[in-house]
Amino acid sequence: MSTKYKLVTYRWATGERFCHLLNQQTQLPHQASLLYVFLNLRNRGLSLSAMQASLNSIHVLLLHFESHGVDLDERFKRRQYLDPMECQLILRAAQVHLGLAEETSGKVSNVNEGKKGYRPPVRTVAGLTAYSRMTEMASYLKWLAIYWGGSFISTEQAAEIDGMYRNIRELRPTVKVLKGSPDETTWSETNDAKLIDLVLPESPRNIFGEDMGTRKRNYLLIQLLRCLGKRRGEVLNIQRGDIKPQKNQLDIIRRPDAKEDTRIVQPKVKTREHTLAIDPELTKLILDYMTYRREVPGANKTPYLFVNHKAGPTQGKAMTVGALYEVFRTIKRADPSLKNLHPHLLRHNFNYQMSQTFDSSKGERNFDQETKVRARANGWSPLSKMAEKYNERHTAEAGRETGLDIQQKLLKVMQVDAGTTVKSDHNE
Repeated sequence: MSTKYKLVTYRWATGERFCHLLNQQTQLPHQASLLYVFLNLRNRGLSLSAMQASLNSIHVLLLHFESHGVDLDERFKRRQYLDPMECQLILRAAQVHLGLAEETSGKVSNVNEGKKGYRPPVRTVAGLTAYSRMTEMASYLKWLAIYWGGSFISTEQAAEIDGMYRNIRELRPTVKVLKGSPDETTWSETNDAKLIDLVLPESPRNIFGEDMGTRKRNYLLIQLLRCLGKRRGEVLNIQRGDIKPQKNQLDIIRRPDAKEDTRIVQPKVKTREHTLAIDPELTKLILDYMTYRREVPGANKTPYLFVNHKAGPTQGKAMTVGALYEVFRTIKRADPSLKNLHPHLLRHNFNYQMSQTFDSSKGERNFDQETKVRARANGWSPLSKMAEKYNERHTAEAGRETGLDIQQKLLKVMQVDAGTTVKSDHNE
């Protein structure tokens, strides 16, 4: 039976977060992957999410080879590397949905009145997921082969390792992204109105129970994401001291590995530090929530704005990313038409609204200035290319409208009034 691993994430005394694969049979970390992540990802300053993604890919790789009775460490110690057929099998393993593969492994289903021996088709992951897995697997296998080879790798063996690495990368599935078509970044005014109706504290359709403090918190959370276009980490990272009510300002501060943050997965600010001007109505919402927040046991010891209100061991502690996602899951369960809602969608919509504001402004357009304004509002560097990504929906709409205008003009040329004749320069 394959060894089962579990991804374990924890917080060091310094505030830094780290993770490893835990062998659930021996209760010990998987040594090779632990060393790989520590040396190649952690020491390069990559994020916790990058380390977790890498380990998830390595987990798939380990389960694949253990199911075939292959010990990669022992094999690479003998300088026996993967041949092209084995690399091809890695592609198949990378495409399988891990959770479903474990659930259905070894099971035979009886379907359609006794048709025995039928195995249900295994669900596969998205092409981009398989691509990312293969990329991580190739890097890990190359490192593992060099690690066990040490300084005794010959020129021929080095070429064989490099060939294995390139072979796996070349087998990665092709991922195509179509731009300009309706996608998950689209958010309508109708959906926006439905969202507000579900989270407005005084609304009869409010879905967050009877506790007014919880209602106020979730409403403020949604409004900060909607109206400021901030990422989830930026909102959950806000501390009470970041709010300047007298100036109607909010500071977005970077706090990597903050010791006062007790959350295992720390919400982080990915952009540059910046100060936002906020509408007095938003300031009022913040102060209103804080009056309820003061009544939550333990909340006054927590520097972060958003805290857990539910009674229990985490009451009064900083709200986690998982709790934020539960807010969004609750909304989507209440109204299936909002099934595409997620925090980052509101950030895209904020930038779409900004593009529309630029379009409606009077006078000559200054595109350089608009780019700087967008970068400032989002906390990007003035030289950042992120504005192009977040403006894709508006650009696609402008492209469609321009194309339709040209088509209409050209089609009008072909319209001929009844009884008229189209003249041609080439009439004989």
